Amino acid sequence: MSSNGSPPESQSAETRALVLATAYASAYESKDADAYLSLFSRDADYFDFAVQVHAKVKSLKEELRRSFQREEFRLSIHSIFVSADGSFAALRGNYTDSARTGFPVSVAIASILEIQRGQIHKEYLYYDGSLFKRHFHAA
Repeated sequence: MSSNGSPPESQSAETRALVLATAYASAYESKDADAYLSLFSRDADYFDFAVQVHAKVKSLKEELRRSFQREEFRLSIHSIFVSADGSFAALRGNYTDSARTGFPVSVAIASILEIQRGQIHKEYLYYDGSLFKRHFHAA
């Protein structure tokens, strides 16, 4: 990784995307919000289709940090795919958090990352959020 958190330019675009996607997975799995946030471009978009949120990552920084701090919050990645041109990465795993009942529950999750200039430009999250709406941006 370079000093700004993005992969070195000497690598192929596909390899840079894989390094970035792996750092994304590692940040989630270690619950390191600052490492996670450092992977995004300044004007990056965040789409959480489960709870119907579209916002700039910079406007969600504090909320995302609080999410990472919750005891039950976990995201484990099981597989990563990157496009040959390095412009997209797809990750599949499990998301665990406290449900409305207060007990932890896990669901399958897919994350699609749109990558530009070595950083995440857009993140798209897909999972069944009906159990988690109490904790996310939805009312």
